[in-house]
Amino acid sequence: MKILKAKEMAYADEKTINETGIPSLVLMENAGRTATQIILDKLQFNKAVVVAGSGNNGGDGIVIARYLLLAGKDVEVFILSDSREKLSEDNRRNLQIFENLGGKATLIGKNDIRKIISPVKKADLVVDAIFGTGFNPPVKGYREKAIQIINLYGKQVVAVDIPSGLSTDTGEIQGTHTKADITITFACPKVAHILYPSSIYCGDVYVVDISIDRKYLKDIKRELLTPSNIKLPHREKNSHKYTYGHLLVVGGSVGKSGAVAMACKSATATGSGLVSAVIPQQLNNTLEAILIEEMTIPVDGKGETFSKKAYKQIRDIVKNGKYTSMAVGMGMSVNEDTVSLVENLLKLKLPMVIDADGLNNLALIDNFKQKLQKRKAPTVLTPHIGEMARLTGLSTKEITANMEDAAKDFATENNCFVVLKGSRTVIATPEGKVYYSNRGNEALATAGTGDILSGILGTTIYRLGAEEGTKTGVFIHGLSGELASKHYGVESVKATDLIQFIPQVYSLLKDYKDQYNFYKNIDFLKN
Repeated sequence: MKILKAKEMAYADEKTINETGIPSLVLMENAGRTATQIILDKLQFNKAVVVAGSGNNGGDGIVIARYLLLAGKDVEVFILSDSREKLSEDNRRNLQIFENLGGKATLIGKNDIRKIISPVKKADLVVDAIFGTGFNPPVKGYREKAIQIINLYGKQVVAVDIPSGLSTDTGEIQGTHTKADITITFACPKVAHILYPSSIYCGDVYVVDISIDRKYLKDIKRELLTPSNIKLPHREKNSHKYTYGHLLVVGGSVGKSGAVAMACKSATATGSGLVSAVIPQQLNNTLEAILIEEMTIPVDGKGETFSKKAYKQIRDIVKNGKYTSMAVGMGMSVNEDTVSLVENLLKLKLPMVIDADGLNNLALIDNFKQKLQKRKAPTVLTPHIGEMARLTGLSTKEITANMEDAAKDFATENNCFVVLKGSRTVIATPEGKVYYSNRGNEALATAGTGDILSGILGTTIYRLGAEEGTKTGVFIHGLSGELASKHYGVESVKATDLIQFIPQVYSLLKDYKDQYNFYKNIDFLKN
């Protein structure tokens, strides 16, 4: 499912009208009709108020009002304009049709705004059709007051395309905006529907097909991860453990051995044929006691962590074994020896996931970007916002405000995949593709969940290839967290709880059927 920005949606809309030849009135009719079907399907109400703007978003709202009227609902329209001449052509034509059918509509100028208070209070449903995706916040003047009235008195609020006052292209909040229970958007979800904090105010987001010509969207390299665009690993009946890869998990230090254990166990649950933990020798007894299905490979240690001699031992292990991928950095600690170790591990020609202290060590390597660029095997970096700041030199504020560009720029410049972790996860590929994941929730904000992701990714990038494996691994991880939180509650989920729900994720996704429907919730669990 593509994710659009405002200009991309406007381009597809304009091309569909002028080149494909679908009139704008037809698109507006499709938008209003399908939005009404969702409203009638999902909500219980008798009296509705539509608060419309003067543009085409307002026109969509007036079409909704007409279909609600025809469905026998008590509906009233208020248009935030002091003159019919100021309405867009399609808005004005639909207003005339609505009135011809006996619908009641009132123009509201800047001195009349209080007239909508009583109707909004009495309504069971308010439809916000003030501003669409082309609006640039902040809202000013009496339209801001209209939004405040909707937020204060609206019992159920449905936003048309986007809650009025939000910026389509970002998750940032820039002034007053509608707080919707449901948002019905057209053709594709927009960035604001996905990212926090704006997505909070969109409520449940439904995407409807209004006949936008999809060929004008084919060059968009930004997608939402859904069951329909991820692949699952498959097992052949005639196979053995080496068919499914041997993952090396390199990490650990005194006091942080659990990070390695979690990565190993999540890799096994995800489907690695074999998993071996490469650890400082002083941790071996501890991890031998924890790991049952997985193996340990102790190498030279110094103090609490690896020594400089460890790399040559790991190099020889890789050279003489049938290893297929690596996950590096979990619990490793950061010092001169570990910086040297990570620098040398980049030379190995295995697909590699670098996480946690692996990233912190990477950031301290001289010319580390050149070393990433020269790697002969795929590299997947999994930074959170703080780690990304250390890698890029950008501030955490800058990254948070524009996760997509931060991830994409780094990935394309440095020949790597970036899994930028935040309240939403953004994946960027070396070719500039971007995938958003809306899976996962606040339960994942606990120690060790990143280690679980590393083990999952270490498995999937071998089983499915780097790009598909990264997409699938992120999706599995987030959905495991959601299922765990349903079982334990968001406050009580531990990182290791995710492991037991990986089999349920596989079962859920294997049973998923992507049937055509004129609308979809961006959260497939709510379809």
